[in-house]
Amino acid sequence: MKCMFAPGCALRKYKPELVEKIYRFLGDRGIAEGVYTTCCKDEQAFSEKVRLIVCCPGCQSRFQRCYPQVEAVSLWKILEDTDFPFPDYHGARMSIHDSCHARGRNSSEMQRSARAVCRRMNIECVEPEHTGDQAVCCGGSSGDYETRRQMALARAAEFTEKEVVVYCTGCARSFSVTDVTPRYLPDLLFGENTEGLYPPGHPGDLSAAR
Repeated sequence: MKCMFAPGCALRKYKPELVEKIYRFLGDRGIAEGVYTTCCKDEQAFSEKVRLIVCCPGCQSRFQRCYPQVEAVSLWKILEDTDFPFPDYHGARMSIHDSCHARGRNSSEMQRSARAVCRRMNIECVEPEHTGDQAVCCGGSSGDYETRRQMALARAAEFTEKEVVVYCTGCARSFSVTDVTPRYLPDLLFGENTEGLYPPGHPGDLSAAR
C-alpha cells in the first residue's frame, strides 16, 4: 500500500517549512513516498488503497468518514516509535487540549498518540477537568470572532498551566487571544514557538503585543 504524508492545508499555509522538515524525516526513513496536497474538502480520486499520514484532526476525520480506500493515521502515532530527534523540554508542565475532530470516532488514536509524543519530548501533560472525549470546544466552530473569543476564554480558564499543547491550528488560533500560550505540536517537534495565526490587522492579531 502506498503511503504519503498529508499535512493538510492549515499546516502548509501556517509554516510550509515544517512540512518540508517532517517529510524529509519520513522520506529518509522510507515511511512515506510523497506529499499529498489535495485539500480533504475537495473531491478525491483514489484508484487504490492508500495510507495517509495526517497531522490535522479534521483531515483524519474526513478521510476516514468519506473514503474507504484511505487508511488515515496520525503523524503522532507514526513518530512515537521512531528515532525522530525529539527535543527535550526537561519535564515542562503543559495543559493539553483535544480538538473537536479528535473526539469520539478518532479519539483513541490521536488523543493517545499526541500524549505519547509529548512524553517522548519530556513534556508532562496536565489534563484539564474536561478532557479527551469530554473536552470543550475552543470556539473555532463559531461563525463570528467575538463568539469564538468568548468560547476560547471560557475553555482557557480550565487550564492550570500557562502553556497548552494543541494539535490543531484552529485551536492554536483560538487560544492565541487568551492568557494561555498555545504550543502547536508540530512546532514543539522542532523547538519553535507558535504564532498567533491571525492575519495582520485582524481583531485577533497579537503581533503588536508580542
